[in-house]
Amino acid sequence: MITIKQLVDGAKARFDAKGVDEALAHAELIAAFAFNKSRTYIRAFGQNVVYEKEEKLFNKIVEEKLSGKPLAHIIGEAEFMGRLFSVGPTVLIPRPETEELVEETIKNLPLKRPSRILDLCSGSGCIAISLAFTFPSAEIIGADISPEALQVARKNAENMNLGKKVNFIQSDVFENISGEFDFIISNPPYIPTDVIATLSPEVRNEPRLALDGGPDGLDVIRKIISSAPAYLKPGGLLALEIGCAQSEKVLKFFNAEEWQEPFSRKDFAGIERFIFARKKSAPEN
Repeated sequence: MITIKQLVDGAKARFDAKGVDEALAHAELIAAFAFNKSRTYIRAFGQNVVYEKEEKLFNKIVEEKLSGKPLAHIIGEAEFMGRLFSVGPTVLIPRPETEELVEETIKNLPLKRPSRILDLCSGSGCIAISLAFTFPSAEIIGADISPEALQVARKNAENMNLGKKVNFIQSDVFENISGEFDFIISNPPYIPTDVIATLSPEVRNEPRLALDGGPDGLDVIRKIISSAPAYLKPGGLLALEIGCAQSEKVLKFFNAEEWQEPFSRKDFAGIERFIFARKKSAPEN
């Protein structure tokens, strides 16, 4: 018979040997899923003996993880801002940096009770849905070019009883968007095309449409910044997640005639990860 701790330690050793980041965390998460328990339980009751069925499921997931498949795709869910979202191969897996984007955006809002919000490149819908909980009276639109991603986003909204609260629509950036918004938020594709082949197998298993930002990684970001003023209310905020070492270039995309106060913010790792800018309230004389 084998214990939970022995299973976790064995998986961690295999992950370490394969160079998997956060090996212990991944082993514990797999155990939590396989045994339908929390990570706290896995740590506290590591000496408990496991059943054969649970052991087989655990080992199956470990093998899939070692093959380069993202753990979130294997178990079908990922946590974002304290809630579990369904994910799959058609959407980008939510990441802690994007949680920071949402938190920083809320801090920098000119209006504390926005009435209309747009989430571009919505993917799993994690940003739009999280904002729906934060601003229950706001109209929220989540837009994505991928119909497969929108299916996942709608499923997440329905699972959280927000099916009528967040309107997910298919749109290539602003193509099918109308009206003005208090703020626009986006985690767009921003990885340069040539860099994608150098990424880890797990990241390469995520949808290329959600990763590939063109030759310099900034194609979609340029589109958003150039078109956003037509969709923002005066004084409205644009919030973007960007890639490493892109902030200096991105800040130059904002022209002084339409935008005021463009600035960047660092994530917890110290990387200039977020860009914010406000639409000018009125033409300056």
